[in-house]
Amino acid sequence: MLNRQSITRTQPGCVRSTFPLVNSSYSTPFGTLALPHPHPACRLIVTVPAKDEAGFITTTLDALRRQTDPAGRPLPPATYEVIILANNCSDATAAVIRDYAATFPHFRVHVAERHFPRELACVGTARRLLMDTARARFIHLGVPHGIICTTDADTLPDPTWVHHTLAAAARGARAIGGRILVPHAEPRQPHYRKQHLQDVTYRSLQYCLESMIDPQTADPWPRHFQHFGPSTAVRADVYTACGGIPPLRSLEDVGLAMALERIGVPITHDPRVRVTTSARVSERVGGRCFSSQLSEWSELEERGDTQRVIGLANCKKLFKWKVALRRASARRSAAGCPRLAEMLPVLGWRAPHLEYQLANQSFGGLYQGIRRRLEADKNFAGEPIGRAIHDLRRFSHGFRHRAVGTRPAGTALPA
Repeated sequence: MLNRQSITRTQPGCVRSTFPLVNSSYSTPFGTLALPHPHPACRLIVTVPAKDEAGFITTTLDALRRQTDPAGRPLPPATYEVIILANNCSDATAAVIRDYAATFPHFRVHVAERHFPRELACVGTARRLLMDTARARFIHLGVPHGIICTTDADTLPDPTWVHHTLAAAARGARAIGGRILVPHAEPRQPHYRKQHLQDVTYRSLQYCLESMIDPQTADPWPRHFQHFGPSTAVRADVYTACGGIPPLRSLEDVGLAMALERIGVPITHDPRVRVTTSARVSERVGGRCFSSQLSEWSELEERGDTQRVIGLANCKKLFKWKVALRRASARRSAAGCPRLAEMLPVLGWRAPHLEYQLANQSFGGLYQGIRRRLEADKNFAGEPIGRAIHDLRRFSHGFRHRAVGTRPAGTALPA
């Protein structure tokens, strides 16, 4: 994590802000961007970090400008706006965006430029500044339930991306993860595709099994499993309550999802909220990111190796333990819960340690730690992914293909 002691607390041209409706202690370590006031009708703000994206950003802007409802009618321009931060650029990214804004004056797009010092320059810093700015704009409007979205400069939202995000929020979703697709024709990484498809299939089937064992009203089946940088949305008051997106060098989107889980806010994985993102390999993002994951999968495929994951039997154990853990967390004790007693030797824990954790952590925080520990355990998570997919597919077949009613916070699509 970045060293917050070295962060300038107030930057020129920025304002500090709080959200008294929810959490007056919320801090904006990077300040906020100085931009024209938002339109009073604005209910969704798209934030886009961009570093040296002059060759890609126009296509993304086209996709954001051409947002429609499902009938193909253009959305009212005042409904949403786009804020792009050209950070640490050595090309004409900002100039390209300004020219685009001048060409389409009814499209509400703002661009700001920043050059962060080396120790702070990363995608997490850029997203934090952008999302804090969006939060401050909703404060100005007096709209605590305004939707803060984030996507990437090389990502193409579907034409109805904004519409379906707002529709999910109107049905009660407080955080929304969009389905992220990769184009079929990406010639630069010919070896990753099999591994990528296996990963997507496995995680989708795993989420299906979880829906069978631990169904959630806010995120019912059918759903997907993604809640990452190219398509994540969160209500402004919820963003405040969870502490905002962490300014990490990479995996800041995962950090936001974990922060939401720790305060008990479920993410709605609506299949109709969709984007297509590039699979290009890039050095512009340090640390782990999607392009580095694709490179690892390519190397795995070239070695003739396979991913190792949690198999069907252990997935069932994990999700049953999750249900039991939630109940134990509610009463701050695992007493009389044989399922959690079964979990202890797998973790290498004794009962008093679990009782301590239940007394001192939220359910979300405790489950996160347990799941990370089990996913890193080769004895628990050592199944070849192909076998795990086969077993999960057979086990969940009837559930996946039966008709499913309306999703209260997602979509009305059947399975």
